[in-house]
Amino acid sequence: MNGARVAHHPSATPPPTAGQPVLREALVRLVASTLHPGQGALLTGPEGIGRTTLLDALATVAAGQGARVLRCGPTAAELGTAYAGLVDLLRPLPDSLLAALPPPQRQALTAALLRGAPTPGSTAGDFAVATALTALLGDLAADRPLLLVLDDAQHLDRASAGALAHVARRAPTLAVTFLVAVRTGGATPSAPPGRVLPRQIRRFAVPSLADDELVDLLRQHRRWPLPQAALRSVLRLADGNPATALELAEAAALAPQPEPTALDEPEIALPPRLLDRELASVRALPEDTAQALLLLALGSTDQPALTVLGASGVDDPVLALAAAERARLVALGPDGVARLRSPLLAAALRQGAGLTERVGAHAALARAVGDPVDRARHLALARPCADEQVAAALDAAAATARRRGDAATAHELARLAAARTPPDRPEHRDRRRLDAAAHAVAAARHDWARTAAQSVLTCSDDPRQRVRARLLLLDTAGQALEETGPLIAAGLAEAEGRPALLAALYRWSAVRELLGGRTGPAARAAARAAGLADRAGEPALGAQALGVLATVLALRGRPRQADPALRRALRLEHEAVGGAASTVGAEAGASLLRRRALAALDADRVGQASRLLSSLAQAAGAGVEEQVATLVALTRVQVRAGDCRRAEEHAARCVRLLGATGLDSPLGAYATALAACAGGTPEGAVAAARAAVRGSAADGDRLFEVRALGVLGESLLHAGGAERTAHAVEALQRARTLAARMELADPDAVRRLADLAEATALLGEHDEAEAVLTEAGATVAGWREPAWGAGAAAAVGRSRAVALAARGDSAGAVTLLRATVESLRALPLPLELARALIAWGAVERRARHRAAARDALTEAERLCLRHGAFPLLTRARTELDRLTPGERAPGRGAVELTAGEQRLARLVADGATNREAAAALFVSVKTVEGTLSRVYRKLGVRSRTALARALQQTAGSDR
Repeated sequence: MNGARVAHHPSATPPPTAGQPVLREALVRLVASTLHPGQGALLTGPEGIGRTTLLDALATVAAGQGARVLRCGPTAAELGTAYAGLVDLLRPLPDSLLAALPPPQRQALTAALLRGAPTPGSTAGDFAVATALTALLGDLAADRPLLLVLDDAQHLDRASAGALAHVARRAPTLAVTFLVAVRTGGATPSAPPGRVLPRQIRRFAVPSLADDELVDLLRQHRRWPLPQAALRSVLRLADGNPATALELAEAAALAPQPEPTALDEPEIALPPRLLDRELASVRALPEDTAQALLLLALGSTDQPALTVLGASGVDDPVLALAAAERARLVALGPDGVARLRSPLLAAALRQGAGLTERVGAHAALARAVGDPVDRARHLALARPCADEQVAAALDAAAATARRRGDAATAHELARLAAARTPPDRPEHRDRRRLDAAAHAVAAARHDWARTAAQSVLTCSDDPRQRVRARLLLLDTAGQALEETGPLIAAGLAEAEGRPALLAALYRWSAVRELLGGRTGPAARAAARAAGLADRAGEPALGAQALGVLATVLALRGRPRQADPALRRALRLEHEAVGGAASTVGAEAGASLLRRRALAALDADRVGQASRLLSSLAQAAGAGVEEQVATLVALTRVQVRAGDCRRAEEHAARCVRLLGATGLDSPLGAYATALAACAGGTPEGAVAAARAAVRGSAADGDRLFEVRALGVLGESLLHAGGAERTAHAVEALQRARTLAARMELADPDAVRRLADLAEATALLGEHDEAEAVLTEAGATVAGWREPAWGAGAAAAVGRSRAVALAARGDSAGAVTLLRATVESLRALPLPLELARALIAWGAVERRARHRAAARDALTEAERLCLRHGAFPLLTRARTELDRLTPGERAPGRGAVELTAGEQRLARLVADGATNREAAAALFVSVKTVEGTLSRVYRKLGVRSRTALARALQQTAGSDR
C-alpha cells in the first residue's frame, strides 16, 4: 500500500485523453501533401470509418489555398442512371461556362447534364460528353487549381465513370487533381473502375480510431457519459469505427439499461438498421454455413475453427467456411483459427438467433472445446437453470481464469456460478457472488461489485460473508475512504473472535487513517493488523499490513524502523507465495514491490527503483488499481531520474487507463502534473496540479493533496515572476501546514520545504525563509541515516544558498552552491543538479562573474536538453539571455527541431499568423498552436520576437 488508491465515481467524466484528434490531422496533412496537379489520392475503408469527414477536411484545406473544388457523392440507387455522377459533380457551375465549348461538345454536355433539350439531329454520345468534360475542366484548371472530389466512387454510374476516365488519362496535361474515396468491406467492390484514377495516385487506407479517440468523439457528440458496461460494449462492438460508435451510443442512451445482476456483461441491443445490415449477407448463405457462423460468434476466436466446428456437428467445416469466406464474412488463417469480419457481425449473429438456437449451439460447443474455462461457460449457457454441478464447474473455471490473469472472464464465470446455484444453497450463492465481486474489482467493474456486496449484506446472516462484503465495499471506495469509518466499525463488531477478518479490517483502518492524514493512528492500526494476521496464520495479510506500516514509518521520517518492517513483510509475502498462493498474496506482492521501489527512491537509488517498477508494470493480470498505482510510482521515479519523455508517456498511459475504465481519480492529474513539471510546460503542470489538489481534497485524501500541492508550488516556481512565486508560496505553505498535522518527515516533505524557502527568499521574506530552512534541516538531522534522502538534503543546500544570495551574501551562496553541485554529481539526479547549476549561474551573474555564470548555466542547459527538461531549460536560457551577447557560450544549444517544426518556426518568425501557417502547411490551427508551443519549449523562448532571434542565432552558429 503506497497511498495510491483510486476513487470510483462511475458517472463522472474521465479526464481528457492524450490521443490524436478525431479528425486524424496527421492523415489529413499526409494526404494533402500528395494532392499535386495531375495526380491524386485514393482513400479506402469500410462504411462509417470517416472517409467523408476526411474528404471534407481536405476539400476545406484546398479551398483555403485558392483551389476550385468540384465534388460528387453518388449512391447505389444511381448506378443505373446515366451521367448521375456528372450532374452532381458539375452542379455548382453556371451554364455560361459551357458556352465557350464548341457547339457539338456544348450540346452533348448540356443534354447529359439535363440542362436543356437535345438539339435536333445531334447525339449526346459518350465520346462527345467525355471530350466536352475534358475541355471544360481543362479551362477551369487553367484559371486556378482544380480538385475533383469523388466520394463513394464505387457507386459511379458507368457513363460518368467513362467521362471521368477520359479526364483521368489526361490529368497531367490538364493539371487536374483527383481525390477519390471508395467503400471497402462487405459486398461492395474494393475499388472503383481503375480508369477513373490518374496514373499517379497514392492510396491510403483510413485507419480505425483508438478507444480513447472514440470516447472523445462520443463526448463531442453529447453521447457521454454512458454507464461503464454500455461504454465497454460500444467500444468493443464499434471496433474503431466512429459512425458505428455514435449509432451504438445513441441506442444505448435510449434503451433501458439491464440490471447489474444480469448473467453476462450486457451487450447493447443493435439498432434495427445495423442488425439488418450485418445479417443481410448471412441470410443468403447455406444453412450449415449460417450454423458455423453462429458457433464462431458464440465461441472463442483462438481455437482451430475446423476442429471445433467439426466436433460441434457441422458436417463439412471446410465447405461451410469457404462459403462464408467468399462472402467476406470470415477470415481463416493458416493456423486454422477463423475470425468473423467484425465484432459487430458477431453481435448481430448472437442477437439474430433465437433462444433455442443459442442454447443448442452452446451445448455443442461445450462438447467440442477443450479449454476448461470455455467449456464451463458454454455448459452454463446451455443449461439456463439452477444446477449445482454446473455452478461448481463454473466456480473452478473462474479460479482458473483469475490465475491466468483474466479478471474479466473470472468475473463473468463467477457471476454465472452464483446464478446457477440452487436456491436451497444460499451460503454457496453468497460466497460465489462475493467471488464475482472480487473479480469485478480487479476488472474495474466497481458498480457491479458494489451491488453484489450490498445484496449479500442485505440477505446474509453469516458474519464471515457480511464482513467479506464490507471489505469488498472498501475495495470499491478508492481514495474516498474518509466516509467509511462506520463501515469498518460495523465490520469489526461482526468479526469479533475471527483474527483473519479483524486483520483485514484493521489494515483497511490503517489505510483510511493514512489517507486522512493521521499517520500515528495509521501506524498503530497497521501494527495491530500485522499481529492479528500472525495469530491467524495468514502471511499474505501480514505482509499487506506490514507494507502499510513500512509506508507510514517512511513518511514519518523513520527509515531505521521502516526498513525492518519492509524486510519482514517481504519474508511473509515469500512464505505466502511459497504456499497456496492467493489473490490477496498476489496483491500484497505487487504492493510490496512498489514499496521496495519507493524505499529505493527515498535513498536516491533511482535505477533500482525503475527496474523494480518496470518489472511490475510488465506483469500480466494486474487489476486496474494496481496498474494505476504502478504508473504513478513509475512517473515519480522517472521524473527523479530525469527521464522526462518516459515520465510523460507513463502519465498519459495512466490517464488513458482511468478514462477507458471510467474511474474518476485525481491520480491521473497528479501524474500528469509531475511529468509536465519536469518535461512539459509550467502552465500545463499548474493546471494539472490544481486539478489533482481539488480531486484529492474532495476525496479526503490528505496524502496526495500534500503531494499535489508540492508539484503545484514547484511548477509555479518554474513559471517565474513575482505573482506566480507568491502563488507558489501559498500552495507550499498549505502543504507545510498539512504535512505538519500529518507528521510527515520524508524526503518529499523536505523537498517541499526547500522549494518554500526558495520562494519566500525570492519574495524578500528572509526571516520566514530562514525559519523554513531551519525546519528542513531539523527534519534531515532527525533521519540519522546519511544514505537516506541525500538528494533532498542537497535541495535544502540549494535553497539555503538562494536565501543567502537574496540577503546579499553572494560569496557564501557560491561556496554553498559549489559544495551542493559536487554532492549532486555523485547522485543520479540530473534535474536536481540542473536546478543547482541554474541557481549557481544566477548568483554568479548577479555578482558580475560572467565567465563562471556562463559555465554553470551552459552545463545546466546541456543537462536540460539531454533529458528533455523544458521548464528548467527555459529558466537556464532566461539567465543566459541576461548575460551580455559577447559573453554567451559559442555555438549554444544545438536544438533538434523536426522538419515540420523548422518549417513552422520559419513561417512564424517571418510574420505568418497561426491561421496563415496552418493554411501553408495543410494543417489545422490547433495543430499549429500545439507544434508552436513545442518549438517554444525546445528553444526556451516565450514570444515570436524571441523565436526569430533564436533562429537567427542558430543560423549564425550553423555557419
